[in-house]
Amino acid sequence: MNKTERNKVINKQIYHFAEILGYDVDMSEIDVMFIPDDGNMDNIIEYRRSSQSVYNSNHSSDNTKLNISLMEEYIINLNKMDDDTLKSECGLN
Repeated sequence: MNKTERNKVINKQIYHFAEILGYDVDMSEIDVMFIPDDGNMDNIIEYRRSSQSVYNSNHSSDNTKLNISLMEEYIINLNKMDDDTLKSECGLN
């Protein structure tokens, strides 16, 4: 896989992971927004596709902060995978 293909696969995995954590994925903005079921604007997580990083407001709940930590760890783990492992993880094999 080239770098662009890897990034697309990783981004799709992050969107799926956010959905597992209970977020709706909104891709209508430049950055992707993960919106919690409760609709609380303080608990929205923003995802930057270009840098594959997540961030949110300082006023977020402890649960949102935990979810950000989980997402960051998942991003790190996905980026460490070689192409074959990443494809396997993502069901592309």
